[in-house]
Amino acid sequence: MKKLFIVSTIAAFTLSIISCNKEVASTKADLIQSRLVNKTWYLDYSITGSVTKTFVGQSTYFITFLNDGSTTDSDGLTGTFSIVNNNGKYELSVKSKTINGNNFNYTHLIESVGDEKMINSYTAAGQSVKTILYFTSK
Repeated sequence: MKKLFIVSTIAAFTLSIISCNKEVASTKADLIQSRLVNKTWYLDYSITGSVTKTFVGQSTYFITFLNDGSTTDSDGLTGTFSIVNNNGKYELSVKSKTINGNNFNYTHLIESVGDEKMINSYTAAGQSVKTILYFTSK
């Protein structure tokens, strides 16, 4: 009887610990998305090759990602976004439309994303120089 009580107590304790765990992102893509959404991201710097452009303190490009998968930006583009795992590298895929209704789709490599900083990069078609974009959320 004593063994049954000990086993039951251990089982109950184990279940209570497991059930009290905080819900966490199930994949890295989920974690990236949770850091990305419900914020407006402002472009601070861009670096293309050895050329650095700064936009700090100026009216600049911004993009907002919402929890429902939609996005809008300062150029008037509206659309949807997704986080894609491409062989262990995570990409931000945006499918949007211009104000005139033209499709404008792009994919950026997500170099890093935190609660307030994000770094993306891309290489334009036909180019060999990578552009790195530095964003801050406010």
